[in-house]
Amino acid sequence: MAAWDVAAELLAPTPRPKPKPAPRKRPRPAARRRVTGGVLWIVVVAVLLTGIVALNVAVLRLNVELDRLSRERANLRAENAVLQSQLSSAASSQRIEQLAAKRLGLRPADPDSTAYVDLGRPGR
Repeated sequence: MAAWDVAAELLAPTPRPKPKPAPRKRPRPAARRRVTGGVLWIVVVAVLLTGIVALNVAVLRLNVELDRLSRERANLRAENAVLQSQLSSAASSQRIEQLAAKRLGLRPADPDSTAYVDLGRPGR
């Protein structure tokens, strides 16, 4: 019986060892391309963010200037109102009569002694 087992072992097909898969080589240029592309994107995003910040700073400066000009306009309008009031009171007929009487010694004319001259209309 032992001979039979030995013969079966000899005649039995021997299992072949599995071949090891060949090690994959990573292509270096693709990895380098990925890194270069990543750096390029970082630069592009940084430039865009810098532009956005510069734009926001410019808008902020314009808003500050607009606020200053609005305050100046409000002050000028108030000053114009004060000057208009002063002009109105200075041009009043009662004030002018008082100044004429005080400084120049003038008095209002008597209505009975007032005469009107009719010059006629030109072209008659």
